[in-house]
Amino acid sequence: MTAVLRLLDATFGRVIRHFFFICLRTYFGLFYNVSCSNKHLLQTMPHGLILATHVTRLDGPMVASVLYPTRRVLPAVHYNEYYHPAQFFVLMPSGCIPLSSPKSWPAQRRAARKVWARDKLIDTINRGKFVLLFPGGQAKRQPREIIQPHFSGAYDTLRAVPDCPVAILRIKGLSKYDTPIHDRFWSFLGIKKGRRHVTITIERLDGGLDTSVSLEEFNADLEERFNAPPHWPAT
Repeated sequence: MTAVLRLLDATFGRVIRHFFFICLRTYFGLFYNVSCSNKHLLQTMPHGLILATHVTRLDGPMVASVLYPTRRVLPAVHYNEYYHPAQFFVLMPSGCIPLSSPKSWPAQRRAARKVWARDKLIDTINRGKFVLLFPGGQAKRQPREIIQPHFSGAYDTLRAVPDCPVAILRIKGLSKYDTPIHDRFWSFLGIKKGRRHVTITIERLDGGLDTSVSLEEFNADLEERFNAPPHWPAT
């Protein structure tokens, strides 16, 4: 069954992904002026885990569509977002990975789902793919990116795949806490406020992240990295 699904993903799924890529790029191109720095770094990585700040529900589709010509990135999204009727038929063909589970589920079922999600992330990376993970778990509700001490997605994945290349991705300009700046894209229609500027920066962590520390220490370190200014590599 798995082999059949992978065959479909590599054939019919490829056509669907490209169709949605065109749709998403067209949509974002009309309303957002998106620039992405250092995406070429992903081409030097055989596979990897991209840890990203989380500012809105647009993060996953926007990042995946921007990076698509460079690398196919599979966003990990919340269970409720993945199975939402308005989003499922976009997220599923894009290869998104549903994480978490409804709080109404019994504890045993939720625990089993967590193990399934962890194994899915690990298998995806081991098959040479890129996973986009939001360690904060939800769009931030304050100016600073916060990672709860008990959130273990990134920690568990890197402990299971210790040699996995890691990159940090920061999104600026999309959050409600960012001062909006617009271009003049619609000026020919007499509209002064055009597309909103959004900046995406990618930083490869050549030394990876230290998973020998406790989960709380790991998350605290990652939180500080998210909130620090991006490091620009020498050119």
